Amino acid sequence: MEEFTNASIDEIDALLPQTQCTLCGFPRCRDYAEALHRGVADTNLCPPGGMPTAQALASTLKLAEKSPCEDFKGREIARIRETDCIGCTLCLDPCPVDAIIGAAKHMHSVLEANCTGCGLCVPFCPVDCIDMVADSRNATGEFWDSFEMHEVSRWRKLADQHFARMSHRENSEPDSLAPDHRKQLIRDSVNLVRRKRWKKTRKSNECIQET
Repeated sequence: MEEFTNASIDEIDALLPQTQCTLCGFPRCRDYAEALHRGVADTNLCPPGGMPTAQALASTLKLAEKSPCEDFKGREIARIRETDCIGCTLCLDPCPVDAIIGAAKHMHSVLEANCTGCGLCVPFCPVDCIDMVADSRNATGEFWDSFEMHEVSRWRKLADQHFARMSHRENSEPDSLAPDHRKQLIRDSVNLVRRKRWKKTRKSNECIQET
């Protein structure tokens, strides 16, 4: 790998928020750090990091400072409306830190302490039951560096584990969520929810009739 700077990839990666949000145009924070290390990416591409991160990167790489390319609106976390969740599992793999737990045809939940607020799970939900809400841990709405560094370190570790697992699965296991399988899983889940709601409505109507 051709080097652009004396700063190591690890040193550059340590300056990034580890949200793994892909807003910089790279699949993960580590990939952005590698691009910066090679001199093929600008220092102002991280919206969650904002100006603090852009300044830190420019200083470390000995480059002129640039204004952030996009405003950051405050940290958010994902929250699943569990009563609307159909258990399709489609949101599990897109989460870069495995912050969503759940099994097929069972309600999913977000481990808020692990959620980076990247929002990558939202477009995969077929019933739009995932909301991005303000992160109560960050009342000031400042950039990522208002978080404790142990959180950032945990996100990096979780991301490393997630991408290693996904890579292993792609190389050694058949795709258990091929398009046809995904569609059938969604249909089964939707039908399951419909049956549950029908039984609940029927029971409610029976109670009303009894009164």
